[in-house]
Amino acid sequence: MSSARALRRAAVAVMVAATLLLAGCIGLPTSGPVGEGDGAVDAPGPVFPLAYSPDVGADAQAIVQGFLAASAAGLSDNYAVARQYLAGAAQATWQPSDGVVVYSTASGLDLAQVTETQISVTLPVVATLDADGRYAEGAPGAQQDAVFEMLRNADGQWRISGLSDGVMLSEPIFSTVYRATSLYFLTPARDLLVPEVRWFPQRNTPTYAVRALLSGPTPWLLDAVTTAFPAGTRLAVESVPVDADGVATVDLTAAVAGASSADRALLKAQLEHVLEPVGVRSVNVSIGGLLMADPLAADLPSDPAPTGGLEALSGGRLQRLSGSAFEPVETVGPLDGLDARSPAAGVDGDPQVLLSGPDRLVLAPTATAAAQTLLTGTALLAPSVDELGWIWSGPAAAAGSLQVVRADGTTVVVGAGWLEDRTVRSIRVSRDGTRIAVVSTGPDGPTVDVAGVVRDSSGAPQRLGDQLRVGARLTNATQVDWVDESTLAVLGTSGTMTGPTMHLVPIAGRTRALPALEGANAIATGKGERALYLGSDDGSLFTLQGTSWREVATGVTSPTYSR
Repeated sequence: MSSARALRRAAVAVMVAATLLLAGCIGLPTSGPVGEGDGAVDAPGPVFPLAYSPDVGADAQAIVQGFLAASAAGLSDNYAVARQYLAGAAQATWQPSDGVVVYSTASGLDLAQVTETQISVTLPVVATLDADGRYAEGAPGAQQDAVFEMLRNADGQWRISGLSDGVMLSEPIFSTVYRATSLYFLTPARDLLVPEVRWFPQRNTPTYAVRALLSGPTPWLLDAVTTAFPAGTRLAVESVPVDADGVATVDLTAAVAGASSADRALLKAQLEHVLEPVGVRSVNVSIGGLLMADPLAADLPSDPAPTGGLEALSGGRLQRLSGSAFEPVETVGPLDGLDARSPAAGVDGDPQVLLSGPDRLVLAPTATAAAQTLLTGTALLAPSVDELGWIWSGPAAAAGSLQVVRADGTTVVVGAGWLEDRTVRSIRVSRDGTRIAVVSTGPDGPTVDVAGVVRDSSGAPQRLGDQLRVGARLTNATQVDWVDESTLAVLGTSGTMTGPTMHLVPIAGRTRALPALEGANAIATGKGERALYLGSDDGSLFTLQGTSWREVATGVTSPTYSR
C-alpha cells in the first residue's frame, strides 16, 4: 500500500469514528420523562484493527506491510484477509497460531529489500508468545529478523510465497487483543490452587483457557503440582460457550466419568477459578452432554497472604511494625552477640530463624533458650521458610544445589542442575510452597529464574524442576520476594539507571521499574502492591504510596515479611 493510500485510510477511519461519536451525542434525549434502568453495563469486547485487501500494483515492500497490518487483525476474521497477501502453498500452510512476536513501536519496523524477491523485516522484540500462550519477555535491545519470499502471481501482482509461522503484533495491538489468564492447578496436598499464567486471545478466551488447563501444566511446573482431571480428559465439544447470563458450559469427554466425588469438586473449583476472571459467573460441567453429578466446587484458596506482619532488626531485637511504630517481638529474645541478619519465619512465626554472621543459620533465641545452630557454610543465603516449615538456605556457591533444614535439625540437599557454575544471591519460596524464585549470577550475568519445587510424599523438598527465566529487562539483580501468586519483586537495575530499585516482575509479563530511591539495599513485600517496602543504606525504611516512597521508620535493617 502506498503511504498516501495509508494516510487516506487513516483519515477516513478517524472521520468515521468522529461521525459515530457525534451521532451518538445528537441522539441523546433533551426532554421527556426520566427513565429508570438497572444500571448494568455490558463489558466492551476487544477492539480489533481493520484489515484491508492488497492494493492492485503494490510493490513488494507494500505487500509485506499490508500483510503485517492484516495479520494483526486476523483474530477477527480468522486471517482471511491476511491470506490474500499470500501465494501458492503459503496460503494453506501458514500457521498464524504457532506464536506471536510482540514488537515495540518506539523505533518502527526496519524493512529492507534484500533481493528483488526477498524482503527482510527487523523487529525490536518486547516479548514472544509460543503456540500454547507462554510469554517470554525480550531482553534489552533484543531483535528478531523475519524474511519474506516474494513472487508475482498469474496477474502480475506481488505476493508472499514463503514466511515463518506465527504473527507479528505491535505492543499496543497485542495488549488489545490478548489477555493474561491464570490456569489453576493443585498443590500435591490438594489444599491450595497454584497459577500458571498464559496469554490467550480475548475472543473465545474461555475455550483457549479450558483447553490449556486440560492439557496440564507447563514442563517447568509439571512435577511440582497436580490436577483433579483424570488423564486424557478433553473437551467433548471444542468450545466453551458462555450465555448472556455469564454461565459457561464445559462439556468433557468420558475420561472424567471415573473421577471420584472429591476430584469432581476439585476439578470444578479449578474451572471456576480459571473462568471467573474472564467474565464467567458460574460453570456447568457436563460429561458427553449430561450434567455432571456432584456439581458443588471445593472451597480452595489461592494466593495466600503472609500470616505475619512486617519485621526488621533494630536495637539488637527482632521488631514488628505495629501501626506506625516497630515493637519488639516478644517470643524472640535479645540478639546480642549474634551479628544478626536476614530474619525469616514460617506460618504464624514458627519457626523463627536468622543468620548469625554470614556463615551460620540459627533458630532465634527465646527468653529462656539461646540461639540454636541449624546450618553452617560459607556465605549462607538469607533463609526462606516454606509453608511446611522447611528452611531454605545453603552456601551461595553450592555447585548445583540448595540446602533445606527443619527446626529439629533434619537436613536435605535439594538438587538444581541448572545452578551449576552459578553463584546464588537470593531465594524465596512462594507462599503456596510449589515454586521458588532464584537470583543468581554466572557466565551469562545475573538472572532471575522461577522453578517448581518437587517434594516427596511427606512434603520434604527433593529437587528443583527446570527453570523459567523471567525479568529479562533487568541488567542486575540482588534480591527477590513474592508480591502475589504470579508476580515477583526484584531489587535491581534496568535501562540506564545507575542505582538499584524495586522492580515488579510478572512471571509471564513485562518488567516494571518502580520509582528510584537513593541507597536502596533491601526489599520486603506483603501481599499486593499496597504492601511494598524498600530499605536503604542509612537504615531508613520506606513504603510505596502512589508514585513515591514515604519513610516509615529509621534505624532498621533486614526488613522481611514472615509467611
